[in-house]
Amino acid sequence: MLFTRRNFLKTGAAGLIGSTMLMPAATFASSLEAPLGLRAEPGQKKFRDDQAHATQVMSYNQSIPGPVLRIPQGRESVIQFHNALDEASSVHWHGLRIDNAMDGVPGLTQAAVLPGETFEYRFTPPDAGTYWYHSHQRSWAQLALGLAGVLIVEEDDPPLVDQDLVFAIDDWRLDDAMQMDTQSLGSLHDWSHGGRMGNVITVNGESEKRFSVASGERIRLRLINIANARTMNLLFNEPEISVIAVDGQPVKPFTVDSGRIVLAPGQRMDLVIDMTADPGHRSLIELVIGEYAYEIASFEFAQQARRKNLLDTPIVLSPNPLNQTVLPDSFQHVPLLMEGGAMGGMRSATFEGREMDIRELVKHSKIWAINGIVGMPEQPLFSVKRGTAISLDVNNNNSWPHAMHIHGHHFIYDKTPGFWRDTALFSRGEQGSMAFIADNPGKWLIHCHMVEHMAGGMVTWFEVT
Repeated sequence: MLFTRRNFLKTGAAGLIGSTMLMPAATFASSLEAPLGLRAEPGQKKFRDDQAHATQVMSYNQSIPGPVLRIPQGRESVIQFHNALDEASSVHWHGLRIDNAMDGVPGLTQAAVLPGETFEYRFTPPDAGTYWYHSHQRSWAQLALGLAGVLIVEEDDPPLVDQDLVFAIDDWRLDDAMQMDTQSLGSLHDWSHGGRMGNVITVNGESEKRFSVASGERIRLRLINIANARTMNLLFNEPEISVIAVDGQPVKPFTVDSGRIVLAPGQRMDLVIDMTADPGHRSLIELVIGEYAYEIASFEFAQQARRKNLLDTPIVLSPNPLNQTVLPDSFQHVPLLMEGGAMGGMRSATFEGREMDIRELVKHSKIWAINGIVGMPEQPLFSVKRGTAISLDVNNNNSWPHAMHIHGHHFIYDKTPGFWRDTALFSRGEQGSMAFIADNPGKWLIHCHMVEHMAGGMVTWFEVT
């Protein structure tokens, strides 16, 4: 039986910490033709009112998460990235089908941006929708420390709603002094198990985020999981919820059963919610962990209703260019065997061109393999001409779930055949396929978005010529 805790306690069965935030919510950047500025720099964050010393983090533009960037569909945008950290960094635009040189992967698509240097990202996004951006340099550390933000590619004809709200959910691992637990960064235990799990949950950088709504309103809620490794099992208490987009791509609207939504790291979902509660009501949004549910956000209803009757206009998004793609009946099949991890049974694998047993791999902090190869191989998983239909036939032959992300492309995951995705969650022991047209030239990553798994070896690449 589900036990719902109506107040998010400072400590609890899952070790979560809750409080009122002092820092402002994410800011918005207008979709102008002038360059947008994005600056990675040290920052500070207070996670509790009574916190004596602010938590030291990494930030974009002194905001946690980074500023919500809104750019136009089908028009070139320029984002000037400046690295004011004391270590190299980069920016990956998760889910965007853009030119390979702008994908933000050091060592594959660009050189890492060194401290004090600036890199100009210039791209024309073909698809409207909800995306996000984050560091792809030492992402297991820089993402954990705060380098992530939301990117919205705006439609020319957005659906009629009263509010367009962002819901970026993250978790943080803090020590007893409310500082980032940097000692555990790089922990082989995390890398070989489920990844780095935090003990503080935030939405838009706030604990117990409160969204102001009114009875009779229709809102668009853009859900984004920006955590390192935690799959978010969310529970909404609203009866009228429709999903209109998955991983940025429009879908035929469908209703949410029992208010439950599961988002793996990197995944997104756009909801339309008709607010039906009475004025003055507070409706909880909870994170379910095992048998417990913890309040992480809420809808607070104003004392007056927006309107007496709910909107009855259609809520279908206009299709993106990707939605016109028709997959063929035949594919080039590419096996993708995922092995390793704790209790995984992997005895040996190839690392840096040499076969190593598991004990030697562990000395290199490597614990995961794709097709028997640990980490980035010299040769691509496959190299094909532009326009080739690919089926990645995935076998998750280990004891842990993995959120597999393909850069530069969307795919059809056979477990949810109606959706174009860029990240798919494979449960322990699960097999499935990711089918797509390799139509974006360049060298592209495939990796687990439990980013500790990627750091521990679960990463490869492919080439489209």
